[in-house]
Amino acid sequence: MAQPDVPTQLDALAQELKDAANGIRAGTISLETGARFKVLEAARAIIGAVEAPTDLLMQWVPSVTQLTAVRLFNQWKVFDAIPTESGSSISYKELAEKVNADVILLVRLAWILVATGVLEQIGTDRIAHTRKSKIYIGTNPVTAMVRLIFDDNMPSFMAMPKYFDKFGLKEPTGRLDTVVAFAFDQVGKSAYEVMLDTPERTANFMLAMQSLEVEYPFLGTYDLSWAVPAAGDTSDRPLVVDVGGGKGQSIKAIVKATPGLPVSRCVVEDLPDVVAEAKAIDDPELAGVSYVGMDFHAEQPVKGALVYFIRRCLHNYGDDDSVGILKKIADAMAPDSRLLIVEQVMTNPPNHYSSGFDIFMATIGGKERTYDIFEDIAARAGLKILSLSRNPGNDVGTVECVKA
Repeated sequence: MAQPDVPTQLDALAQELKDAANGIRAGTISLETGARFKVLEAARAIIGAVEAPTDLLMQWVPSVTQLTAVRLFNQWKVFDAIPTESGSSISYKELAEKVNADVILLVRLAWILVATGVLEQIGTDRIAHTRKSKIYIGTNPVTAMVRLIFDDNMPSFMAMPKYFDKFGLKEPTGRLDTVVAFAFDQVGKSAYEVMLDTPERTANFMLAMQSLEVEYPFLGTYDLSWAVPAAGDTSDRPLVVDVGGGKGQSIKAIVKATPGLPVSRCVVEDLPDVVAEAKAIDDPELAGVSYVGMDFHAEQPVKGALVYFIRRCLHNYGDDDSVGILKKIADAMAPDSRLLIVEQVMTNPPNHYSSGFDIFMATIGGKERTYDIFEDIAARAGLKILSLSRNPGNDVGTVECVKA
């Protein structure tokens, strides 16, 4: 095979970055949205074009140690102790005294964050925040995700060699015998029974999931305005049923994005305890919405709705379980009902981010999917795909299905 023409690759990638820079200047590209991932992919491709095979190993070492340092500094409130005022800094000695830690230990951990641009060292003995580090102050969705990755996902990755030695070289698909259950010596329990086994872990998990909300639009580019005329009929037919809808965040966003769609004709479904929490919140923006306690592995209780909506649920499960979930919905659908699935829809081959998330999902028996895989599981559930509306900037899309 001929060697790739590196100069030509670099020229093309440089042009891609130049186009992105022009788009940012013109306001057509925002780094506050998923569009920044395309810029990051181009930048990463430049590194890939010139790096040697052994350079990969030297990238992995700082990646793991950087995550470790962030996890420890957040737990020890080191980020909180660094002054946040513009132009301010603190000596390593003062910082160590504030958090009651050995100064040499703090310096060694800080250096990996300085080297990777998370923190900034001033001179030889002072440390300061950067625009990247302040997000790690306190408890928030991002710091919760750091803890989730480090405390739950990393042990799962480390357990994979022994897991596959025991269970064979096959895709983890079931709700039991998952990698995470094996890693924590709780085989026979579901991933969520393992990961949510204490109130503290449950609270951290729920908070961590909020960090993904911005990357998972509720509808994205899909236009639901076609459903609005049905609001004028005199029937009490539900217009939108959010399956696994949590506390109603998707319904709120859908109603806002679809003028004329009454919240009173919408339904939020989830496990009974989640629904009870949602009702207790008594969100005024959800006044009139119907709440239904249910398990989406069991019969769909709301029959014949115009739209069924399921977001960020199927990737938690393997194909067989996902087919079961979809079939329960399909059985409840009317001939004119539509099902909207919001998930990552990977390209083949997938990009850096989607493929990484897919391995994360494998540890709990779930998976990210390509369009072809969605087509297959939809067909197995008695559905067919009508359209795919992709979100610009990342792989998240809305898969629209009807009864086959």
